Amino acid sequence: MKRPLTIAAVQLPSVAPGRTNAARQRANFALAETWLNEAGRRGADIACIGETFNVLGARLTRRTTPPLVRRALAEAVRRFAPIARRHRMALVVPILALVDGVVRNLAVVFDRRGRVLGRYTKVHTIENEEAYGTVPGDAWPVFKVAGARIGIQICHDNSFPESARCLALNGAEVIFWPHVMSGWGDVFMDILLRAPAVHNGVHHVPVCFGCPPDRAWMPGMLLGRSSIIAPDSTILADAGRHPGIALTTIDLASPRVATQFTRPGDWVWRIDMLNDRRPDTYAPFTRPNVPRQPVRASQAHLAR
Repeated sequence: MKRPLTIAAVQLPSVAPGRTNAARQRANFALAETWLNEAGRRGADIACIGETFNVLGARLTRRTTPPLVRRALAEAVRRFAPIARRHRMALVVPILALVDGVVRNLAVVFDRRGRVLGRYTKVHTIENEEAYGTVPGDAWPVFKVAGARIGIQICHDNSFPESARCLALNGAEVIFWPHVMSGWGDVFMDILLRAPAVHNGVHHVPVCFGCPPDRAWMPGMLLGRSSIIAPDSTILADAGRHPGIALTTIDLASPRVATQFTRPGDWVWRIDMLNDRRPDTYAPFTRPNVPRQPVRASQAHLAR
């Protein structure tokens, strides 16, 4: 029996209008409403937008950030729950928000009735985020929504293969990756887009932002390339470099199969891969991390 799921990776514009942080946040919410409604009209069962979309273009400091995002979570619920209900479309909405007095980079998951199922909080934050007060999370939740088991990793999380593997071990069939990474070369980024799907036998859904329609994309701009990637690494839909929607229907009942992988014949790869894990040998993964002094590129030869 088939298990169809229509996914929309919604690539919002990377330039927010407005002269102030507050004006940009208002514009970002309005843009997200417009684009998510379009995804709903196109028949998406679940749609995702890019990382911390609400503060795109804002100048964030430890002083200005908490008041700017104090009501961001409530505003997301107010604006997007009706869209989910109207289109019977689940949503993954990544925002920067103040939660219980703490700045969090998180993704809110709405079901198709507009109910908030839960939140994922980014585990691997970077120095720039921490400088304006962002506190990381410490869990890898999986949500049952729109007939699928989904997980979320945010931006820097994908620098660590353990992130997607934790989600896969927790049962995720589809992993969404909202991010604000720039393009450092097509081969490098193409590997990052596809690797979680290949390593874990899941559908991977990177979601970024698109460069202005009147400008040519070049390395250093936000990547774009919001897409839906199959467990065998095939890119099923790709939004390209400019604002748009990558949308396709997958069948969760058709996992990646491999021939002659661990025995003769064709078998479901993910089950065999997980069966062959050796967690008893993985102690190095959980050794306490001892931070090292950052090394400038000009002194890279001194790094060990």
